[in-house]
Amino acid sequence: MQDISTNRVNSTTTCFSRRVGYSSRRQARSRRGAMLVLVCIMIFAFLVTVAFSVDIAYMNLVKSELRSATDAASKAAAETLSRTQDVNAAIARGQAIALENRVANKPLELRASDFTFGKSELAPSGKFEFRSGTSQINSVRVNGQRTNSSLSGNVSLFFGRALGVDSFQPQETSTTTFIQRDIVLVVDRSGSMNDFNKFNDLRRAIAVFVQILNDSPVEERVGLASYSTVESEDVQLTDNLTLINNAMDRMPVDGFTNISGGIDAGGRVIARGRSRDFVERTMIVLTDGLQNRGRPARLAAQDQAALGTTIHSITFGRDADQRAMREVATIGGGRFFHADNGLELRRVFEEIALTLSTILTE
Repeated sequence: MQDISTNRVNSTTTCFSRRVGYSSRRQARSRRGAMLVLVCIMIFAFLVTVAFSVDIAYMNLVKSELRSATDAASKAAAETLSRTQDVNAAIARGQAIALENRVANKPLELRASDFTFGKSELAPSGKFEFRSGTSQINSVRVNGQRTNSSLSGNVSLFFGRALGVDSFQPQETSTTTFIQRDIVLVVDRSGSMNDFNKFNDLRRAIAVFVQILNDSPVEERVGLASYSTVESEDVQLTDNLTLINNAMDRMPVDGFTNISGGIDAGGRVIARGRSRDFVERTMIVLTDGLQNRGRPARLAAQDQAALGTTIHSITFGRDADQRAMREVATIGGGRFFHADNGLELRRVFEEIALTLSTILTE
């Protein structure tokens, strides 16, 4: 009788153990199933994020390409317009340059209607304002687009279709203005310019500057002033730029450094030029040293800036007063450059010359 009871207890215990083990295994499988679902959801979310990031990066790249292509077309059209005064020629040139630029691995095609001609004027806010339909034209606005209605079509996305968006339609607008300028060069002919053959380096740099302007389609007139102990007006504003090189070849080099006197002389030259209502006035001031005669250069710069003249400044060599000349450029609303040697000086004058003819105003 005892054996029967014992067997019953053992049987009951075994059955209970089996039930507990089965329940534990079922719960473990349930947890594993839940984790598998969670892992799948996380992997899907990760893949969606990666796909979204790839398309966002691609969209930014395409917008950058479209901006560059639109800028190039606008600048080319404005350059041609300034040279030919022919709207149709300007459009054709802008279209040709646009086709040379690929946007989303496809040439940018522009219609004639994507080009708008008008006039840009500097507003009191300091920004250029563009007006179309004016009788006087100095600007070209280009609307570059990769849209459904554009000649080049929209831009397909890599993974956007999975999110219900298979393309995007970027647009960029660029306006280029060609500027008529009166320019006066203000150069240092103090005795220190004889050191290390610096004045000959300056002659060569200005010759490069003159050559670039000679090749420019925009009408620029250039004058020349110089300074040492006293200042001088060497060449009045002229479109015969050979006179500038000739004056540089004849210029004596000696004396102290009167930068403000040179700025004043340059101001008198530019004041005899064309009306500032129609012509941009630009002064380029160079020195290789420290001012040791005359009033501070910043005061002379303030006088010229008040008259609407933009002043770029250049320091040449290790002894030049970069701080003071940087201040002159800041006051004059221009740029400051430094050159350690003749090669760098030529590059500076080349850069300035190339940026004088046309500017992107939008």
